[in-house]
Amino acid sequence: MLTSIAAPSGGAIYDVTAPQAFDETSLLEVSPIPILRDDALNPDIGAKAALIMDYDTGLVLYDKNMHEEMPMASLTKIMTAILILEDHDLSEVVTVGSGFPDLEGVRIWLRQGEKLTVHDLLQALLIRSAGDAAMALAEHHSGTVEEFVNAMNERTKELNLIHTQFKNPVGLDDEGHYSSAYDLAILSKYALHFSTFRSIVGMSEASISSVDDKFHHHFDSTNYLLNSYLDILGVKTGTTAGAGKSLINLARDDRGNEIIAVLLNSPARFQENKSMIDWAFRSYMW
Repeated sequence: MLTSIAAPSGGAIYDVTAPQAFDETSLLEVSPIPILRDDALNPDIGAKAALIMDYDTGLVLYDKNMHEEMPMASLTKIMTAILILEDHDLSEVVTVGSGFPDLEGVRIWLRQGEKLTVHDLLQALLIRSAGDAAMALAEHHSGTVEEFVNAMNERTKELNLIHTQFKNPVGLDDEGHYSSAYDLAILSKYALHFSTFRSIVGMSEASISSVDDKFHHHFDSTNYLLNSYLDILGVKTGTTAGAGKSLINLARDDRGNEIIAVLLNSPARFQENKSMIDWAFRSYMW
């Protein structure tokens, strides 16, 4: 369930309850609330939609069209990863079905019958944004891609993402496949509770192999802000003709404060994402 309470600065603090058992010690935790400096000016963002969220409190620090429903491209794969992390052991072995020869977009060229662990396919999914990894994981989870999409949309309802609907697990342009900057920030915040997700999205490259060691795949991250001058912890890129170029990043300042920066359909997503993150850490005090 998604709940909200008023924040002293006039915004709202949002909290997502994870599926793990409730920890009563969390009631004793107090997170500092970011306060906007009086002289701060809004960043100049050309993206069609954008949002900056404080990770700990869920406070929205900046937004532009944050509830507008838009194509989300491979940001879709965040939900794909969530379902796999919730329902499967990382050491499970996945047998690739057809190899998906007609699949559009980025892929690592999985072979039909190739066997890989869930963990390795998650690396391909989140680091390289491999569509064939998404399809293989979807079939492993639900038997068919169609049933997996149904599961994605059920999870969307449970997380109260009212401006999100999925038509495929990859992020391909499809009528009725959309989300919003706000929903994607909430989805990222939820996904980042999983240590495996955090670890993988921060990797700039990876090498994986089939369990019989016959097939090998090496790939680099599509997130070019990793290892930049900012402490970017990574999340996800997305690009299609319909969605344009989109990006979500988690960033941390030198005091340990973390923010989520979302861009949808940006003319310069990496530069704008850097500008948003730099602006947030200069304009807010925790």
